[in-house]
Amino acid sequence: MIIGLTGTIGSGKGTVTKYLKEKGFVHYSSSKLLGELLEKEGKAKIRDNFSPLATSLQEKYPGGVVEKNYREKYVEEQPEHAVFEAIHRQSEARFIKSIGGVVWGVDADLQTRYQRITERREGEKDDTTFEDFKRQSRIEEEGGGDSTRDNNIRAVITEADVVLTNDGTVEELLAQVEEALRNYGANE
Repeated sequence: MIIGLTGTIGSGKGTVTKYLKEKGFVHYSSSKLLGELLEKEGKAKIRDNFSPLATSLQEKYPGGVVEKNYREKYVEEQPEHAVFEAIHRQSEARFIKSIGGVVWGVDADLQTRYQRITERREGEKDDTTFEDFKRQSRIEEEGGGDSTRDNNIRAVITEADVVLTNDGTVEELLAQVEEALRNYGANE
């Protein structure tokens, strides 16, 4: 099973990914790949640098950073189950579906998400004020132009095969993951 995972900033994508990895899924991270590429270019690994780089990758890979991860890593490894995290563009989601995968979305309310990212502190990208977080969330969630090429997480969530709502406990989120896996016959 191939899952393309989308979600708003701080919604719980990492928690879902970690759980899927514990269940045997191989993880392909868009953020990790973009971070490595930014590092090679000598640029800071901050959210404002991730998006332009992801957009530029679409010149060679119409499915963006997800397609690059797929072609350069997944094809070589061929795992039984894989999770591609994080889908930010409709073109990336459509790529996942074109290779037989499904798209899952994760969402939570804005204040909860900000609290989570300030507590987790995953590097420079989470070092932000609430005002900057709201601005960056709006850019990633609503896009700014071509909804297939630009960040537009809300559009991807709208097209997702499964939407997980994470306003409660981790246990409640993971129960939703289990149900989705059962529905797709991947809960072994």
